[in-house]
Amino acid sequence: MSNIAKIWAVATKEYTDALKNKVFLVFLFFLLFLISVSIVVASFDFESKVAVYQNALIKLKQSGQVVENLSEPQFFPLQLLRGAIEYLEIIGAILAIVLGYLSIAREKGNNTLQLILTRPISRLSFYIGKFLGNALLLISVSGIVFVGITFVVEVIGKTILTGPQLFRILLTGGFTIIYLLIFFSISALLSILMKSLPNALIVSFVIWILFVLIIPQIGDTMDPDNQVPGGLFNSLHIEKANQLLILEKFSRYEKTRDSLEQTSLAKHYERLAFALLGIKDTYNGKSLGFIFHDKIGDVWWISLASIFFGIAGGAVFVKKQMLWKEE
Repeated sequence: MSNIAKIWAVATKEYTDALKNKVFLVFLFFLLFLISVSIVVASFDFESKVAVYQNALIKLKQSGQVVENLSEPQFFPLQLLRGAIEYLEIIGAILAIVLGYLSIAREKGNNTLQLILTRPISRLSFYIGKFLGNALLLISVSGIVFVGITFVVEVIGKTILTGPQLFRILLTGGFTIIYLLIFFSISALLSILMKSLPNALIVSFVIWILFVLIIPQIGDTMDPDNQVPGGLFNSLHIEKANQLLILEKFSRYEKTRDSLEQTSLAKHYERLAFALLGIKDTYNGKSLGFIFHDKIGDVWWISLASIFFGIAGGAVFVKKQMLWKEE
């Protein structure tokens, strides 16, 4: 049997074993449910805005007032995915952590690695097989999620998505896979390094809490423009030029806030996804060239982090022979 065939055999077993795990399936169905609900809620929210606009329009016409200044709500179907991205950012990361933990725990907890390695397969090939199997599983999960998202948006939003819109969804799905692989690799790495599997899982969730929940929330709280629906500047009707002048006076504060957010890989993923889907109004209607030029830092952050932790897990798996013997 060739080395590639051995890697593929490990990957296939890893894939099928994960699909049989009830914990993984519970998180997967929970994620799909939350994403579907978020799209439905976003659709109802837009319909309520349209109803408010139409009622206001009727009242203004009846009173003989000018209606030209009343702006009609614009429907952008991809903006319905805000909640979906946020759930992938949070719950999707948990799903990846569980996969990383289970991938190593199956061998380490039962002390089966040494038995497996008596067969003609190297530690590196074994790890690559495990990584590949879980990567394919995350690709499948992402595919299911984004195909489901497309279906729900078209049904609930009563619209047919265009080719460019579908391509943006595809790109977002690709970066979602890269993002999820970061947390899979971190969880697997900790499970390899630490003698206690429960402690490895706990540390993985501490990292998740810190970099997915706490730091992004602190960054959002420190941003005054996020404290008012629609933005502080917009609510005060401050022109763009004056906004820049105000921000210049708080440049040090803004740099501190931005530096804090830069440490969160979840925030990099969110920024990139929101830009690609036009959820952030600044990027709505902009070309992909413009978006990637502006968000190249976020692309590099999540891509390099995924590569780094993936390689680190493989290096530790190969070198640290005795870490598989729990005390």
